[in-house]
Amino acid sequence: MTNELTIKRGTKIDEADAASIDKSKLGILLAKPPQDATEGQARYNGYTQCPWCGHVGWTVGLDTNYYVNVVCGSCGGLFRA
Repeated sequence: MTNELTIKRGTKIDEADAASIDKSKLGILLAKPPQDATEGQARYNGYTQCPWCGHVGWTVGLDTNYYVNVVCGSCGGLFRA
């Protein structure tokens, strides 16, 4: 097991694309991991970086098969990770 921290950098979502996003399916970029993380699900949780403000935090609901739309908990910017 490695102690290396992996951060997934997000890509900006422009206003035209943001209007078509289902807000009920957004991932949320948190400042730190929650205390009681659930394991064994198809989706995973990990660190991401907001491309708008540079905030690095814990994102719940990432997926290895496709990009997830995320809202930054610091600046409110939308991005894909």
